[in-house]
Amino acid sequence: MKTDNDGSTGALRELETITPPEIFSELEKGVLGQGAALRYASVAVYKHTTGKVPGNILLIGNSGTGKTTIMNNIQRMYHEVAEYRPFRAMTIINANLLVDAERLEFQPARLLTAVEQRARALVGERPTAAELKATMERATVCIDEIDKMSSIVAGKPNAIGVVLQQGLLTLMEGEVVAHRAHVWEGEVERETVIPIDTKHMMFICGGAFEGLYDQVYLRVVKPGSGEKLKSQAIQTADGQVRIESHFALGDYLKPEDLFEYGMVPQFMARFDDVVLLRDLDARVLKEILLKSVDSPFLRSKRYFDVLGIDLEIEDVAAAMIAEEAAKSTRTGARALRAVFGRIVNRLEFDPWSFEGLEETVGGRRRLLISRDMVRRATARNGG
Repeated sequence: MKTDNDGSTGALRELETITPPEIFSELEKGVLGQGAALRYASVAVYKHTTGKVPGNILLIGNSGTGKTTIMNNIQRMYHEVAEYRPFRAMTIINANLLVDAERLEFQPARLLTAVEQRARALVGERPTAAELKATMERATVCIDEIDKMSSIVAGKPNAIGVVLQQGLLTLMEGEVVAHRAHVWEGEVERETVIPIDTKHMMFICGGAFEGLYDQVYLRVVKPGSGEKLKSQAIQTADGQVRIESHFALGDYLKPEDLFEYGMVPQFMARFDDVVLLRDLDARVLKEILLKSVDSPFLRSKRYFDVLGIDLEIEDVAAAMIAEEAAKSTRTGARALRAVFGRIVNRLEFDPWSFEGLEETVGGRRRLLISRDMVRRATARNGG
């Protein structure tokens, strides 16, 4: 793909020629371990940018599996790929901000105001009504924590959730919303009402749906269900083998499970795809630890570089950290920060008193995170 880091466009390709596999390759630069989810996201982006059909998707995944990371990387791609300049008005907003809890009213103006702010940054300081309208109507709207707006909470009807889902349903079907904004006509600024047609917007909703995991798990393990958990052999970094029962929501989820959870059927019908993000296993977590831009190891490595110290890690040590983090199945990649932090915090505080600090050429020093360091740290914390 042609990038646009310097703000120039040059010769641009037709949007139809930027295929889902190319979009996938671009997104994969910042999202590790979620290949299946990225394929769905790539198709959704292609549908949206070519304007052929809506590309709305719902992302379901435990905390730390990468829902927000996928959203952020779609935004990154829009800004780095020159052809996607018209689609850069993308916003990420929390679901609960879209409902007036006291009046039980859906507030589309809050969503469109967030989109308008992005559009203004793209169009420039003095946008016309036509420029704002065109840019806003191509927006990608990401709504996080949609699961918190279930129509059922603790077994009881939740009116706020119903209002939100019905309101979003209307926008996703395509509605003309009167949006008040300040625009320029020549040298004069004035307030006007812009009719924003939402039918060409893309909606990406995401949530952890934590209760859904428990709900489906209990259905599967219930006597007489006719289903059972899968078992698999796991070989640890230090060579041990153990048998574990494994539950993955994607293996057992049925549409009626989402309805029972509290998602309105008509609302669910507006999504092209319901995408389940996989729980990150130790192999993927190790890759994230060593290669991700947001890796706690790489951040710490940059910190030590300022001190004139080269931080390194044994491959087995990285695998052991990933295995420890993988035990926290509900926090995913976030668990890496906690596990790695237990190991590196003392070193970051006072690396010069650490007996393993080595002198290297050029007056620099080397600090190696070993398997023994990981083993001691995890043992102290009951690992």
